[in-house]
Amino acid sequence: MPSPSRLASLARNGRVPWRTRSDLLLAEARRRLRAKPAYAVRYGPGRVFLSHDDYAIDWESLKFVIADEAYAGDYAGAVVLDLGAHKGYYGAYALAKGARAVVSFEPESVNVELLERAAITYRRDGVDWEVRASAVGAEQGEAELHVMSASWGHSLHPPDEFAEYEVGVRRVPVEAMRTVLEDARTLVAGGRLVVKVNVEGEECGVVLGTPATAWEGVSELYVEMHSWAPCTAADLTEHLAPAGLTEVPSAMEPVLRLRRADAPPTGPRTAPS
Repeated sequence: MPSPSRLASLARNGRVPWRTRSDLLLAEARRRLRAKPAYAVRYGPGRVFLSHDDYAIDWESLKFVIADEAYAGDYAGAVVLDLGAHKGYYGAYALAKGARAVVSFEPESVNVELLERAAITYRRDGVDWEVRASAVGAEQGEAELHVMSASWGHSLHPPDEFAEYEVGVRRVPVEAMRTVLEDARTLVAGGRLVVKVNVEGEECGVVLGTPATAWEGVSELYVEMHSWAPCTAADLTEHLAPAGLTEVPSAMEPVLRLRRADAPPTGPRTAPS
């Protein structure tokens, strides 16, 4: 659980909407006094959910996205692909910042349940949030998902030291990154396409296993790098250079941020409330 000092720091963070801060404080009180399976937190036009069983992890994940702003950028009018969506905190952030559509990919069923509950609250005229219960890789097919006791550790190829935390293995569908990008182009229609990749060490296969030409329609790309991944941020940057994507400063050290210099102009901005 968050320490009192970290909770107080978030409560004072002016970048986080006051309704969100209020709901996080309320969730902290409710889980201690009258526990529920999940706690709703308002953010922008909808609500996200923190599970009781994974409360500490969910709290940190939400903080990483909305308070630390690890994926800070320009989302106005964009279509967003969210690979490794967890419970939807990044998708909610993108929509609150003005994205017009999010497609989330998450293979773990418990995460998907709360992800879909969140997505329903954000859908409205002109704004869509699609949830796909699948992983993304270089090739289409199926794979074994190693489910961990910590909800952010689920992985197709976890490091050996994760074995002690493993609680099960499930077969999950895998969508090919090239096809995912091709499908997204039909939604973009000349606008901006933003992609976020946080796939627990699979970032090398997802990016390097997909030809650079397939990434040419991407305006901005965020890749969270993991220490056990068999490649470096420099490897990904070199691979994507022919697609016109170059590295730019990132808000958080683990996140590689790449941008296209000639990306289409943005639409009107939206601020979370």
